[in-house]
Amino acid sequence: MQIFSKNRITLQFPGANLHLDPKLFNSKEDQFFISHAHYDHLPTKGKKPPFVPKVVCSKATAKLFNKRIRYEITPLEAFETEQFSLKTIPSGHTFDSTAAEINLKENGLKVLYTGDINIEDRAYLQGFRPKKCDVLLLEATWGHKEYSFPPFMEQVEQATNYIQTQLDHNHPVILLGYAIGKAQLLNYCFGQLIDLRFSSKIVWEMEQIHKELGLSLHPTKKLPTVIDDLPKTSPWLLFQAPSPYNSNFIQKLKKKTNCRVVGFSGWAKDLESFKHRSGADAAFMISDHSDYNKLLELAKACSPEKIFTIFGNAKKLAKDLQKEGLNALPLSSGQATLENYF
Repeated sequence: MQIFSKNRITLQFPGANLHLDPKLFNSKEDQFFISHAHYDHLPTKGKKPPFVPKVVCSKATAKLFNKRIRYEITPLEAFETEQFSLKTIPSGHTFDSTAAEINLKENGLKVLYTGDINIEDRAYLQGFRPKKCDVLLLEATWGHKEYSFPPFMEQVEQATNYIQTQLDHNHPVILLGYAIGKAQLLNYCFGQLIDLRFSSKIVWEMEQIHKELGLSLHPTKKLPTVIDDLPKTSPWLLFQAPSPYNSNFIQKLKKKTNCRVVGFSGWAKDLESFKHRSGADAAFMISDHSDYNKLLELAKACSPEKIFTIFGNAKKLAKDLQKEGLNALPLSSGQATLENYF
């Protein structure tokens, strides 16, 4: 078997490939795994391909895929061929996210692909539980030592105090979070602070889908299309997806309603820079990804013979893992043949 950094990540077997979070459904003979429904892990958005394969993913990912990519996929929670078996494991990143455990039949090796991962328990999300493996494909979004974050609950408590203070002073509050994953987490953690809650169109749509999938969330109203239709005499919460396209709209909201904007991201580690870029008045280090220290913890707990770092700070994380005595290499450096390491 060989591992390539093409079509995002491809495991090549005799006669067929296994594509992990592929950009394209490019072969009827191949197999496909999708870890979750963020755009950077989905096939490139466009028209429906000539064939749509069955995909190993969670049922939640399949439902969100249909909404985002505009055609349906049939989800499988496990898959088996003559060369390997594959099953999904909750990865702690978002409500729908899974990692892939791949068992190679020829040599008995176990390959673990994290997708995006978080090992910390957060609200309704159980953190990923490390599993022993021979080869670890490890995401490196926060793979630089400067990205070390406080505990989740500590940040939630600080954010709660800030938001409640603003509401008590009659300031509406906008909470910025990605439409899938972060927005639901913010709703769950802060929605109880006030009964008057709104969501932008895409966040509201994702709220309904997550409720259908069984997630208990505070109900919100769809954001009015006209700013003047928002309540003027009482404060409210608005769950809004961050986007450069929304910056002018948010600035208009701030002028008309005297609202406060709160951001939630690992990028808030550089607080002033993040506030400037996002237009936030306050920000908290709540990330859907494991921070640097948790990535090191995960790598050691999995006890692999070989680690390939992927995405984000892959080169830096690989170097630091090497310093910890682990056999690590960034996958971006090219193809890797497993026989070279065993």
